[in-house]
Amino acid sequence: MDNEKLSSLVDRMASDFLFLNAREFDIPSAGGLLNVLEDITATADQIQLTPARRVGVAMNHLLEQFIMDKVGDRAAGFELLEGGISLLQEIVHDCLQKAGYEDDGRIDGYLASIGGLTGFRPAETQDATEKAEGAKEEQTPTTTAVSLQEQDEGLLRDFITESFEYIEQIEVNILNLEQNPEDKEFINAIFRPFHSIKGVASFLNLDNIRDISHSLENLLDKARNDELRVSPPIIDVILDGADALKSLIGQVRDVLDGKASAGEADDLTELLDRIHKLDRGVETTPAARLVGEILLEDGMITKDALNAGLKASAEKPGKKLGETLIAEGLATPKQVTRALRKQAEQITDTTTIRVDTRKLDDMIDMVGELVITQSMIEQDIGNQLTTDRNFMRNIAQLFRITSGLQRVTTSLRMIPIKQSFQRMSRLIRDLAKDSGKLIAVELVGEDTEIDRNMVDEIYTPLVHLVRNAVDHGLETPAERLAAGKTEKGRIVLKAYHRGGNIVIEIADDGRGLNREKILQKAIRNNLIHDGEGLSDQEIYRMILLPGLSTAERVTDVSGRGVGMDVVKQAVDKLRGKIDIFSSPGVGTTFTTSFPLTMAIIDGMIVKVGSQRYILPTTAIRQALRPARESFTNVVGRGETIDAMGRLLPLVRLGELFNIETRHKAPWEAIVVVVEGDGRTKGLMVDEILGKAEVVIKSLGEGIKNVRGIAGGAILGDGQIGLIIDPEGLFALSESSS
Repeated sequence: MDNEKLSSLVDRMASDFLFLNAREFDIPSAGGLLNVLEDITATADQIQLTPARRVGVAMNHLLEQFIMDKVGDRAAGFELLEGGISLLQEIVHDCLQKAGYEDDGRIDGYLASIGGLTGFRPAETQDATEKAEGAKEEQTPTTTAVSLQEQDEGLLRDFITESFEYIEQIEVNILNLEQNPEDKEFINAIFRPFHSIKGVASFLNLDNIRDISHSLENLLDKARNDELRVSPPIIDVILDGADALKSLIGQVRDVLDGKASAGEADDLTELLDRIHKLDRGVETTPAARLVGEILLEDGMITKDALNAGLKASAEKPGKKLGETLIAEGLATPKQVTRALRKQAEQITDTTTIRVDTRKLDDMIDMVGELVITQSMIEQDIGNQLTTDRNFMRNIAQLFRITSGLQRVTTSLRMIPIKQSFQRMSRLIRDLAKDSGKLIAVELVGEDTEIDRNMVDEIYTPLVHLVRNAVDHGLETPAERLAAGKTEKGRIVLKAYHRGGNIVIEIADDGRGLNREKILQKAIRNNLIHDGEGLSDQEIYRMILLPGLSTAERVTDVSGRGVGMDVVKQAVDKLRGKIDIFSSPGVGTTFTTSFPLTMAIIDGMIVKVGSQRYILPTTAIRQALRPARESFTNVVGRGETIDAMGRLLPLVRLGELFNIETRHKAPWEAIVVVVEGDGRTKGLMVDEILGKAEVVIKSLGEGIKNVRGIAGGAILGDGQIGLIIDPEGLFALSESSS
């Protein structure tokens, strides 16, 4: 069986090697091969296949020299690696097909070749593994930044970037594993990143990073071999291990950036002890020390206060550290709440991706200016008579290239919403744990792309919606069972594209919103006089107003009425909208909609009097010149137009913006049917000038909050056109009537 395992490992290494070349031989590639070689030498040790072990140790040395860029003749070194793989395949083949491998001197010759290239001495490496293990037992824990000055900075920075990407993969898949604990694919998807981090960390002498990765790798290996059952404590310790790795790797980065000096490593004894206990089949629960660490690191409490809190908490079983610190007067509720929220957030490294993001933004801004210049040229050409076909063909080609460049650069800013959803999943998991609720999270549309600049902006509203779903929406297990539901609640995070928008839904199968309670609270707060004539949707939307919380108790999670108005403000800032759908006893769905990009929109340019406006094409349903008989003036409803098979309210843009229009009668003008906020109305304009892609420009502090106006754009003749916000315009027209 071990012979077959060794054969499989060698074949895997040979397969990976096929996709490499000497010039592109980087740290991730070498790290992957180092990991496989480690398994090969370990397996060869187990079956006492010394020839394979000798070749493996020599190849390991050669790979390390490659990583340190100490191989003068890379092509020759690459050929030696290829030769070593062939030699290993031959050794394993002979052991499987024959009695054993007969060494005819080729191994000594191979080791001598590596020695000639790198100075490798076989006699010193025969027992390298045993010596390393013995030395490791005698050592005290080293610092995270051990010998950083002696390492190549480029290698370390590559390792840091790759490791953060690996940890992101771990966090994505650990949450999937929690929902499907028997799925071996998810276990393997978590095992591989830990394995890769361990391999390179070992080479770079980052001992703490190596030890945690190795311990978690062993734990996962037992889980995928059915020696351990994936349980909540195992999920917890893997998540805590990933957090610890992020912290340790962040410390290495800070030392390289000069933000910190190399000091003593974090005490990882408790974490490693938990891992080892789980490895032996002893399940434990995670300690609350991370909250204390955050309070200590942020300077909110002293080390003495933390120790006193830990001691007091230990004397009162069942009481959390945060509660003890507050009860003892060692920390304020605000400080503990802030630490808990910080604990739930992931550490993300968004300073660089493949290029500096600031350079990317500069490029996109310049492309936006190029689009504006193209529009100006197009306008000038339209005002001139020319029959030069070559000139017109070249101009058309320039326009096509500009449009293509605009599409490509816009797509560069787009990233999958997966990371944001995973952060929400992690937050839900922590909140569920604190509230004693059982919650399953379902993610739909994780690959839906969103403008990178919007990711941070949507985080706050999503956090508030998730907190409310957990705290107010979902019932306790006992309440759910009494209501005839399953004891585990369900929250669905869903994303998809619709028109020119990204739609994000957060749905729960909880108790639903209490219509009457919301209505009575709004009346008490003098927001309305009575609820007569109000639809359910209008009443539900009142929870978005400041101070209108219907929570019966205030918790660390929610209940002060300061969350949903923050959601509304954040959504409005992004030119988005929010809808609320709820059924008592069935659940609630919050649907938020945002434009795909905050930089460029497709628009229809219309003229009202002497002014020009831009209507977002995603909001336009139809444009028509209505017949005289389709216009009516209904008592109590105002002017209406018969369009799209129904009577629609007519909005005169000229009257709203106090502009003298060319046409007074609707049948002489143009009516553009526009949709917004779930409503449809007809906008009366004098003329449609055409369609254009425009770059959104801020209107400045003075007029940026004008209702009905979303921003401005520079048109082809260099003049400014105002961009219409349909929802704001509808609200403005209703308040004016």
